[in-house]
Amino acid sequence: MRNRTTIVYIAVGFIAISLIAAAYFFLRKPEKTSHHLPAEGKTVIVFKDVKYSGEKKGLIDWEIRAKIARKYIDKPIIEMETIEGEYKPKAGTAVLFKGSKGFMDTEKEKGNVEDVDIIYNKEYTLETKYLDFDFKKGLTTTSAPVKIQGNKLMLMGVGLTADTNEETIRIEKDVSGFVVAQKGQYRFAANTFIYNLKENMYVLDGKASMKGEDLDVSCTSLSVFSDGENIQKIDARGKVRLVSKGNVAKSEQAVYHFKQDKTVSTSSPGTTKGKATMGGEAFAHKSSNRKPAVGKPTMRMEKP
Repeated sequence: MRNRTTIVYIAVGFIAISLIAAAYFFLRKPEKTSHHLPAEGKTVIVFKDVKYSGEKKGLIDWEIRAKIARKYIDKPIIEMETIEGEYKPKAGTAVLFKGSKGFMDTEKEKGNVEDVDIIYNKEYTLETKYLDFDFKKGLTTTSAPVKIQGNKLMLMGVGLTADTNEETIRIEKDVSGFVVAQKGQYRFAANTFIYNLKENMYVLDGKASMKGEDLDVSCTSLSVFSDGENIQKIDARGKVRLVSKGNVAKSEQAVYHFKQDKTVSTSSPGTTKGKATMGGEAFAHKSSNRKPAVGKPTMRMEKP
């Protein structure tokens, strides 16, 4: 009986020691882990909650934070997951961004972020599947579909080149969206789109069109000028057809002023109202009273 009890105690003790050893082996948390990539045999070190930054003239130019980062030992490459960051190309301009994962060359200050959300100066947001960035050159590019949205602008297209130094954004193709003006919402479409933040100007190029309740214009290239809050005017060029409240203006160039509700055609225009047609060198039309004013005209009135 005594021997049996002894055996039981020994067995229980052995099991307890085994459980303690297993718990230590499986549950302990290493401070850092390294592994070898199978393809190239490169060694990386894994870190958690890291921050990288770059300086220009003594000021922090950019900063990237990541939940997990893999730092290659033999080259300046960092792979990151759950990314947040900030880029300040100049005083008064801040670009905040988030992404699911990406990588960066810390020497060249360039890399890639996937599943991107960007906030530009708290004015515009940008969403896309991925972005390539170059902090030194101030360039951001992608060939994926993009969506840009602000208080008075929504834009979709494919492919993007953003130059933070020049403060321009270019959408490469399949552009569509809308802009909100004083008199309502205007939908637009074009082959390409350029936004100049310095000038507060949009340029729709290639089969450009813009349509609202009181305006319908199609042309080769359309420039939209804004004061930052409202659209001031549009400048249409190349095979212009502009319809405003039942009046049609056709020319190679036409300018529509939103505040004055006035259309000015500056190159060989023609306008049609009902069954009357007029042609001249420069045509100005104010939609509110529908009284056309023609400067230096050669005017022709036609009636059936």
